[in-house]
Amino acid sequence: MTGEPEGIKKSVATFKDGEKVNPFLISSSKILEGSGKMLVLAVGANSQYGILKTKIQASDDETPLQQKLGILADQIGRVGMYSAALTFVCMLGHIFYGAYVSGDFLGSLLTLDTLLLLVDAFIVAVSIIVVAVPEGLPLAVTIALAYSVGKMKDENNLVRYLQACETMGGADNICSDKTGTLTLNRMTVTRMFVQEATLDEIEKSKFNEKVAELLSIGVCLNSSANPIIEERDGGRFIDQIGNKTDCALLELAHILGYNYRKVRQ
Repeated sequence: MTGEPEGIKKSVATFKDGEKVNPFLISSSKILEGSGKMLVLAVGANSQYGILKTKIQASDDETPLQQKLGILADQIGRVGMYSAALTFVCMLGHIFYGAYVSGDFLGSLLTLDTLLLLVDAFIVAVSIIVVAVPEGLPLAVTIALAYSVGKMKDENNLVRYLQACETMGGADNICSDKTGTLTLNRMTVTRMFVQEATLDEIEKSKFNEKVAELLSIGVCLNSSANPIIEERDGGRFIDQIGNKTDCALLELAHILGYNYRKVRQ
């Protein structure tokens, strides 16, 4: 959860060794070592994870693309308003000029034809404002971003959100934390000293039967981890639950032919 290799200790006591301890657990986080009982006090938005997620969602800011689109929409709206107002004024000027030229200014204005001309001028002004708003702009932007996602994927740059295309498209180097990001977050025994020799390959055939038995029993009984180890489609599936070192040693016992669950029983 923190991105650091050190685990966070949890205890029922409010203070332990002079330090304040937060006893609450975050859902979906894994227990590395130890044992105990848990009492569910809250779920959903009321849980620790829910509160954290709510705070993160509430602080979401507009993306650079959304900000630029907002500025563009405001500019287009202003231009449309100014154009509509200028057009309406020009059409009014044309009506007044026609009434002035006719010789009877007031009489020409107080006619049904003049009223129809005023209504037409108002409709034209409103039409300009409506047409100035680009309805197809969001769709065009979305299509362009979707195309950008495909192009970036070809360059091994996977973007999950369309709005992030502009930011990721302008990145030259991406720096990321190693912890749990670029690794499997899983430990495995790759080399060991046993039987007065160093083994670079961990295989059952290279172990003495008695040594393999003693080693596997010791590993299974002196650990509290509970990894899921299964053979699937010619390969080994491992879900490490518990201390990573214990899980790696229990995998070694599995290779030597010992199921830690049966040995513990």
